Amino acid sequence: MKLPFFIFALIVAAPVLAAAPARADQPEAGEIARNNNCQPSKIDVYQVIPGSMGSTIYQVTCNLPKAVEPNAPAGPNGLLIECDQSLCALLRPITLKK
Repeated sequence: MKLPFFIFALIVAAPVLAAAPARADQPEAGEIARNNNCQPSKIDVYQVIPGSMGSTIYQVTCNLPKAVEPNAPAGPNGLLIECDQSLCALLRPITLKK
């Protein structure tokens, strides 16, 4: 019994598609974070917006210097960055729980 060509192509392509690397947006998100005075320690996918005009929102955790005063108010220690293909922009700073 012969398999139709498209089924054969799907069987051959499935392992290749499953082994695809992470999105190429992550390095661009890290660059946007560095441009906004945030040395990224961790970049996580926060939300994926599907569709033809879809995008990915990344949550970037920043390495911040230690505060000089022990009772200094905690400021934002993370960023939300939205990437559409390879174009990324800062959405807003956020305060992450420790």
